[in-house]
Amino acid sequence: MRVLFAVAVFLAPASLFGWGCDGHRIVAFIARAHLTPDVSQEVDRLLRSSPVAASGNRNCPDSPADAMAAVASWADDIRSRVKNGVWHYIDIPRSVTERVSLAPWCPPLALSSEGKDAAGCVVDAIQYFSKILADKTRSDPERAEALRYLIHFTGDIHQPLHDIDDSDQGGNCDPVRFSGDENSTNLHSLWDTRLLQAEMQKASITGTAEFAAILDTRFASLYPALSKEPAGDSESWSWESNALARNVAYGKLEPAVAMVTPGTIVACPDRRQTVGALQIVIGDAYTIPAQRVIDEQLARAGFRLAFLLNSILHN
Repeated sequence: MRVLFAVAVFLAPASLFGWGCDGHRIVAFIARAHLTPDVSQEVDRLLRSSPVAASGNRNCPDSPADAMAAVASWADDIRSRVKNGVWHYIDIPRSVTERVSLAPWCPPLALSSEGKDAAGCVVDAIQYFSKILADKTRSDPERAEALRYLIHFTGDIHQPLHDIDDSDQGGNCDPVRFSGDENSTNLHSLWDTRLLQAEMQKASITGTAEFAAILDTRFASLYPALSKEPAGDSESWSWESNALARNVAYGKLEPAVAMVTPGTIVACPDRRQTVGALQIVIGDAYTIPAQRVIDEQLARAGFRLAFLLNSILHN
């Protein structure tokens, strides 16, 4: 049984993205509902000024009519081509339990050039593109690109496993089996898509706009406090998500996955073998608290994205 489980895990595709199509669209729909009328019009104007080709949205079929939701996963579509994958996450070690400088895991942002990968992390990427969007001396296409990145990265940074690493690529090397599923998955994919899909299926919800409206109502009490935070405080958002990853994403696993000793580097195949041997099955004891976190993080991302755009684009 252990051998079969390990083989299934090895063959399972690893998720490289945050939230998946549904999650990113939900964030965009929630944000849209809280934009001021003027800002909402400006968002649409900018996105129309630099339209994304239909083929550019290939990772997410059935593009929604809402312009923000339609481009919510654009940054994933182009990441391999422009070599800026590092902008989607920050690898704060799981062993770090207190807020410290992010400098060791977030070098200054640099664009890809001469075939080299870009530098930086999701924290400084949000700050960088916020400045571009706010700069009215920039061209509309430049500001539209910045807007598309902000829509996406604000979602990414609220996915807890985009803010932590335990020598496992943010959970991509940690095989788990979701109860009832025939095939195995990994911890990152579980949080990106599977838990959200399961919740929507259980509630017979097929549309992301509908689920966004449900979350918007459920967590409406959070918006007043979040709108009083500093706009675009990506460093605080990252630490918030990091704590959720430690306490819930990893902390609720049974059997527990031992933390990697600081400074130790473990190859992904070795990590898969070690964690696969635990045969972790995700049942209700994990699913219920995890889905609560996912729901609230999607709402927080939408609320904060709205406040950020309202702050930058107000007349």
